[in-house]
Amino acid sequence: MTSPANSQPAVWCNKHEAATIVGLSESSLKKLRLNNQLVEGIHGVRYSSRCVRYNVELLKDWAMNRNNTQLHNQAIANHLSALPSYQLPGSD
Repeated sequence: MTSPANSQPAVWCNKHEAATIVGLSESSLKKLRLNNQLVEGIHGVRYSSRCVRYNVELLKDWAMNRNNTQLHNQAIANHLSALPSYQLPGSD
């Protein structure tokens, strides 16, 4: 899962790679998404009815901390706070 242009780890992955990351089948991954254990807009982004891309780092964190919701929620908060869209205007 590396980007060919710069050999950096991919930020987003497809369902095949995501299933490997969490160590589950693709159908189990889909069930987690449909049951909101993996939250659309947080753990993954839907581009179309057939295309979902998953956030690699949050999937890894979810897999490691799925029994510790508080710790995983902190990882989500940290991730969101680092996004440019969460920055206050004029806070440069």
